[in-house]
Amino acid sequence: MRKTTAWSIRALGAVASAVTLVAALLPATPAAAANVAFKAATLNIYNGLSQADFVHDLNLIASTADVVGLNEVGNRKAFLESWAANNGWWLYAPGGTNQAGEALIAKKSMFDVLDKGSVFVCDTNGPGEVPPARYNNWVRYRHKATGRAVTHINAHAVAGIESAGRPEDLPRTRCAEAQFQNLKDLAVAKQAEGQVIVSGDLNVDFSADRSYGYAKFPWQVFEANELPNLRSNYNLHGEKGTGTHGNRHIDYVYFWKRLPDYQLMWMTGYDIVGGTKSDHNGVVATFSIQN
Repeated sequence: MRKTTAWSIRALGAVASAVTLVAALLPATPAAAANVAFKAATLNIYNGLSQADFVHDLNLIASTADVVGLNEVGNRKAFLESWAANNGWWLYAPGGTNQAGEALIAKKSMFDVLDKGSVFVCDTNGPGEVPPARYNNWVRYRHKATGRAVTHINAHAVAGIESAGRPEDLPRTRCAEAQFQNLKDLAVAKQAEGQVIVSGDLNVDFSADRSYGYAKFPWQVFEANELPNLRSNYNLHGEKGTGTHGNRHIDYVYFWKRLPDYQLMWMTGYDIVGGTKSDHNGVVATFSIQN
């Protein structure tokens, strides 16, 4: 009896050691991995604001996030260059007023710039007409804490393109449709280089778009298909507050969501940023990125 008991104890010990060894060799699950948080935001700062109100909104959104996509700021390009240099931010605002309008900023303490670019998409009502041409701007950063590449794509679609999720039959609508498809194409291309965030004022209400489901608007182009694909803050965490522009949720932060086994970055939540002088509220999303 004593021999049997001793053998059982030794056997159990060997099994336990084997289980421990196997467990040590298995890859860590995302929940167990060491993650680092950062915040990404978007804000359309109305271009007709006074300088004091513009500075208020810029400092407000910059105080909430580490990387930010701005809209309608092309006429403040010179000021943004000075502000970024004096406050420790990278700035990408290429070209003239229209192209520079979709500026991207990021904290130098948290990111390095690896690459950047701008894509001309279309003239909304024709060359030189109002509203002006549309561009999709992007910057690929290195997140210093993890060494991972994160591409931020920023855009501003023209207004007046939908009614309750239904497209208006206008040249500007066709321009916006081309812009949405280009955003998706950029996100697909950049996801091969690392993590992807897309932001901007898309001028299509989230709930109306999802309900109607027009094939060339953001819900169907970005979110309705199976993974991997883009996912917005509203899709993942619900609509908050009364809206980002009146009662409409038209300002978005997306990220490229992969199959669980390949996901290295997660959107863990978001907030609406009120108290702006602009006619838009901001959106700031919290991300967790695997170290």
